[in-house]
Amino acid sequence: MGKVISFINDKGGVAKSTSTVCLASYLMAEGKRVAVVDVDARHSCLDWAALADRSDYPTPLMVGNSNASVGSNILKLKEDYDFVLVDGMSSFVTSGRRDVIASIIKATDYILIPTRPDPIDLWALAELTDMVKSRQEIANGSPKTWIFGSAVRDHTNEWKEFIQAKEEAPFPLLNAYLPYSVDFPRTTGKGQSPLVLAESNNSRKALIAWAEEIKEIINE
Repeated sequence: MGKVISFINDKGGVAKSTSTVCLASYLMAEGKRVAVVDVDARHSCLDWAALADRSDYPTPLMVGNSNASVGSNILKLKEDYDFVLVDGMSSFVTSGRRDVIASIIKATDYILIPTRPDPIDLWALAELTDMVKSRQEIANGSPKTWIFGSAVRDHTNEWKEFIQAKEEAPFPLLNAYLPYSVDFPRTTGKGQSPLVLAESNNSRKALIAWAEEIKEIINE
């Protein structure tokens, strides 16, 4: 059975889709069988894959599903793929969307929550936190959940200072983060990721460090 990793955050614009395609690219480069379930209304991951396919770049299996049956879909894919990555929807304040997120949480092994290094972003996680912790209470601590920094200004100590206040966070924080850089939209906008850039490129280095920390925690 494969592992399911879901990127979820109620807020939009926190790089859920970018994170999904970057981790998919990293895992495929390692020879893993990867499927991506695009649940977000904008279907950015599906658009990324379409661009990649037109340019003959490698793509994971792509599935679009934005309804409450998505959990069953995810579990079925888990039987045939090493990793199933889920790009969760934003603004799940209505009962229908909340049901979709609940379905994802039930089918997920690991949740990664992208957030900007701002206390307000942590406060905005209240509803998601309640949903995840309620599931963890009845499922022996699953899904394991972490928060990581997205669009962090790399030339500052923004994330380092933020994680020093991690006692305010509802879940553990990763040390690695994805920096704010034009390299991400430039490469993902072509159906790629910063992995195609030179080995000396800082965005590429940050992506690899972030992906390797994720690999480490899910293998613990």
